[in-house]
Amino acid sequence: MLKKFITLAIVAWLGQFFFATGTYATEELENEQEQIKEEREAVQAELSEAEAELVALIADLESLNDHLHNLSEKIEANEDMIEETEAEISETENQVEELEAEMDRLQEDIDERFELLKDRASSYQRNGSGNGAYIEVILGAESFGDFMSRVMTISKIAQADNDFIEQLEANQLELEEVQLQHVESLLALANKATELEEMQDELDEQKEEVERVRDDMKENEAEQEALIAKLVDQDLDLASQEADVRNRIKDEVKRQEEQRAEAARQAEQEAKEREAAEAEKERESAEAKSSESNTSSPSRSNSNNNSSSDGSWQTFSATAYTASCNGCSGITSTGINLKDNPNAKVIAVDPSVIPLGSRVEVKGYGTYIAADTGGNITGQKIDIFMSNRSNALAFGRQSVQIRILN
Repeated sequence: MLKKFITLAIVAWLGQFFFATGTYATEELENEQEQIKEEREAVQAELSEAEAELVALIADLESLNDHLHNLSEKIEANEDMIEETEAEISETENQVEELEAEMDRLQEDIDERFELLKDRASSYQRNGSGNGAYIEVILGAESFGDFMSRVMTISKIAQADNDFIEQLEANQLELEEVQLQHVESLLALANKATELEEMQDELDEQKEEVERVRDDMKENEAEQEALIAKLVDQDLDLASQEADVRNRIKDEVKRQEEQRAEAARQAEQEAKEREAAEAEKERESAEAKSSESNTSSPSRSNSNNNSSSDGSWQTFSATAYTASCNGCSGITSTGINLKDNPNAKVIAVDPSVIPLGSRVEVKGYGTYIAADTGGNITGQKIDIFMSNRSNALAFGRQSVQIRILN
């Protein structure tokens, strides 16, 4: 029962040892994973900011495109108005030509009527005053009917002269009105054409400015999209690294479990072998005692084994060693890494005297595990592990009392 307890204790100790070394490796991987995670979070934050800026940029670009579209519509409408105005100017010019022709015709009519008046005035001058001529005509009537006829004729001639003068004045007024309308129409069309051309220049300038801003924003959009693509690649790369570290952590945990299982198996196997060896020694010892006399002394080897396993104090020569010497691996013969476990209570022994895995009390120094061997450690010698080299040198060589606890 005690041997099984020792076996379980060794298995538990080895499990703790491998757990400690494995935990160190796992912590390194977890630290690496945390660092990658922080880098990825920073990249994702920058990516979110870049995407938000791109959304705002696209919204501004759409607004600019709408503004540019409105400007294009205004320019197109203004161009239509310019065309319409030019058509109106052309039509007005045609009307002006027609009016000028009418004015020429009126002028010809006026000139013609003036000639008639001049002829009549000359006739009056040759025949006397106009009234005298009319009286002579009336007095020359041969009858009353002829008299009335001549009076009516003279009245019509006089009325015609009045009508002619009034028509001439009306034609002159009409000519002046037509000329005024002509001037006003041309001025209005000229002003309208000037305003439309100025508006067209202003719209063209606005369009050029908006197009310039739009081109700049398109360039910014391309740069932003390139930045987002770069950040996405970085995020994917970090995600791949993070996944790789996770897999390495899983592999490390699996390897640690396998090591612990293998260590436990080896420890159990060694314990079984020690139990079998001790049982064989006990059997041989019993046979030897039964075949020899009670006064005969046992062999040196048997004496050492009996004296070291019966729990009595024995005198041993003791030295000290460290894991940091030149050429030292720091790994004991049973697999303990002394560099990773500087506080381990370990001694090197001669396995034929003190079996490996035994708990040994060194008087004045405490309890140790017999977990290592050495080329010079034979017979009644032990080598005590110390983490500090100066302490090991100061220890030197001493005679100590030890006893095997189990």
